[in-house]
Amino acid sequence: MSPSRLAVVSDDAATAVLERARALVPVLAQRSPDTERNRRVPDETIADFHRAGLFRVLQPKRFGGLELDFKVFASITRELARGCGSSAWVYAVVEELFWTLATFPEEAQKEVWNEDDTALACAALMPSGSGVRDGDGWRLNGDWHFLSGSDHASWVFLTANCDNGSGGREIRNFFVRARELQFVDDWNVMGLVGTGSKSVKVDNVFVPAHRSVRYDDIIAGTAPGSRVHPQYPMCRAPRRYVTAFSISPVLVGLANRALDITTGMVRSKLNSGSVPEDFEIVQQKIAESAADIATANMILDTSLQRCVDTLNENMPIGADAVAENRLMASYMMRLSKQAVERLCSLSGSRWAFNSHPMQIVLRDMLVGATHRSYNWEAMAREYSQSIGIARGGAAPVGP
Repeated sequence: MSPSRLAVVSDDAATAVLERARALVPVLAQRSPDTERNRRVPDETIADFHRAGLFRVLQPKRFGGLELDFKVFASITRELARGCGSSAWVYAVVEELFWTLATFPEEAQKEVWNEDDTALACAALMPSGSGVRDGDGWRLNGDWHFLSGSDHASWVFLTANCDNGSGGREIRNFFVRARELQFVDDWNVMGLVGTGSKSVKVDNVFVPAHRSVRYDDIIAGTAPGSRVHPQYPMCRAPRRYVTAFSISPVLVGLANRALDITTGMVRSKLNSGSVPEDFEIVQQKIAESAADIATANMILDTSLQRCVDTLNENMPIGADAVAENRLMASYMMRLSKQAVERLCSLSGSRWAFNSHPMQIVLRDMLVGATHRSYNWEAMAREYSQSIGIARGGAAPVGP
């Protein structure tokens, strides 16, 4: 098949899967109260994601996936958030791990996907536990937190500070069977309630070498999977170059949803003959929020397209490009958050009622925006350092 024909096939597959995701938005909105009440994404929603092919987007074709790009994945996440922030967040975390697994050694991919090519995973990215070398593998111990989607995972992706076998330390990533771990139901929070982001305890669990990869290799895009799937550009993507746009689309989607809700309520009032006394202020706040949200959407779309083009053309990706993406994702989320807060003010005190649709949007937004990867001050400093605006010149981008 010619490269141009491959592009057409990919475009058709991307359009189809995005349309199926969009069709799920009203279903997710209807289930949103149950998702909050039960503090987990319903099994029916996970089944819908499977049927729609959403969990195939980043999975390599060799193992039954669609092998699409990060822009398709992020666009789906943004759409799902129009219906339910928790469901979109879980989708984003779980689906990203299909790509992550594709960067692991071939033996690990075969073990997971030959056993069950629909298996889902959750992740703990902070290296809060530790690993000690044990023969051809490692022994893991410790506690990890914020494992979104844990209710539906049969595998767990853990990050640990490990013995490197030479007297030093290194950060490594692992895939571990969920049944070998102890989950702790401590996810009692005010927003993104349905993500099931529990903690996990690990007690002397052995992980074979083929299910481990050096963190630095995943960060650099040089992990073993880049050789297993040489035709798949995502497998050579430096991790942080694209993950700036993994869960951040949830917040953009929530902002889109907030604008839809607010404009719908205002139009309903006007159609009933009720014109707010401060109508001009209402108009100004809606317009300003719409501009912020449109800018956030534009940042997401243009940044992702640049990522896709850069990876497809196998262009070099430096620390400055990584820092720019992280900066723009942080700013995109900042715009989304301030727009939602402004739109809530148009509802007066009514949004404070638990039954008001804007309350769940605001709570999800506030919790999602606390993610350390999108701290504006940290990302601004990192970006400035990457372009030489620092004492002593350019500095390497940190973890």
